[in-house]
Amino acid sequence: MKKRTRRILFTVFLGAFLITAPLVVLYTAGYRYNFGTGRVVQTGVLSVSSIPKGADILLDGTDERATTPSLLKNIFPGDHEIVAEKAGYSTWRKTLAVESKKTTFADDIVLFMDGNQTLVRETDLRAVSMSPQGTKAAYAMTKGQWTEIWIATLSADADILVSRLPVGTDAQIHFAWLEDGSILSTAAVDRGMTTVTLVHTDSGSTVASVPASEIMLSPSADHVAVSRAQGDSNEILAYVPFGSYAVGSAPNGMIQLEDVERHRLVLIQATGGDQPILLNASATFWQWEPTGNRLLYTDGFDLHVYDASSHSDETITRLSSPVTWVAWYPGHSYVLYAQDNAIYAAELDRRGERNVTKLVSGSDLRAFEPSSDGRMLWFFGTKDGKSGLFSRRLER
Repeated sequence: MKKRTRRILFTVFLGAFLITAPLVVLYTAGYRYNFGTGRVVQTGVLSVSSIPKGADILLDGTDERATTPSLLKNIFPGDHEIVAEKAGYSTWRKTLAVESKKTTFADDIVLFMDGNQTLVRETDLRAVSMSPQGTKAAYAMTKGQWTEIWIATLSADADILVSRLPVGTDAQIHFAWLEDGSILSTAAVDRGMTTVTLVHTDSGSTVASVPASEIMLSPSADHVAVSRAQGDSNEILAYVPFGSYAVGSAPNGMIQLEDVERHRLVLIQATGGDQPILLNASATFWQWEPTGNRLLYTDGFDLHVYDASSHSDETITRLSSPVTWVAWYPGHSYVLYAQDNAIYAAELDRRGERNVTKLVSGSDLRAFEPSSDGRMLWFFGTKDGKSGLFSRRLER
């Protein structure tokens, strides 16, 4: 080969190297040419995981030929529609923003099983209530001119009759769970007379009296003083608007007051202070997060989450028909709520549009509770003309 030819080849290869080497480096670093914008941009990464695993991932309508959990690389910056779907489960869909050099996470996707509910116990729906721990349910049954109060252990076929009250179908029945659910209080209002019974929820035996609370409520003409016993004296913690309050269960550091008649919920700092009232809101139903300091509550139409750690109150959704019950979905950033004809799961991820999945359809849907592992849902309602306690599997 002539010297001139060798020199030309060397120059060509050197030029190719000088051109391609930076391109390879840029390509490895995630730079791509975006034909839509006509510019070279640095891409981002999308991390997608779900319960259950193995869901197909679609990006902007295109099958990525990947299943959860997956790390999708070289995604152009901008808004992208992500879909996770699996046969036999609900579909998850959300539009998320992907940024250059950053990873966008969709890592708390729950796909709920398709399926029907099963009637566990058939009973009328005069009054029902779930325990704070979600392991037991109290319900009332009419037997002639008597009303029977039963407590069911949800995970087992074990119902115990705890009391028989000489009141008929015209009586109003109200349940309250005391001492963190270890005691059930039943108030039967019949022709202006109120009969209250207290029983241990494990055995059904009668409770003589409930231990006195260290929190004292002293009503006056226009307010109620909330105080704590300190030896022979009382320390006033806060003044709250006038009402018929009862002391409820709240995480450490807080005092919860419940005014069932006026549908109000008040949270007070246990140490008092200059601004002791943390929350004063209309509330028909509420539940504390099992392992946290967040309170899920509804005023009947708006669904809220109050975070005691940050003292923030976020509206999750506004509904046009009344909410009949609320609960946390364990282990995930999802909440459950019921209306008369359906039970829904709503994700708390505020990015894009929240996914809301209908879990149950029926009528007269009331108290419900998921199991501690989230795999099963128990609820009271009416389906196909039958009323009572139902179960519905959510996860395998």
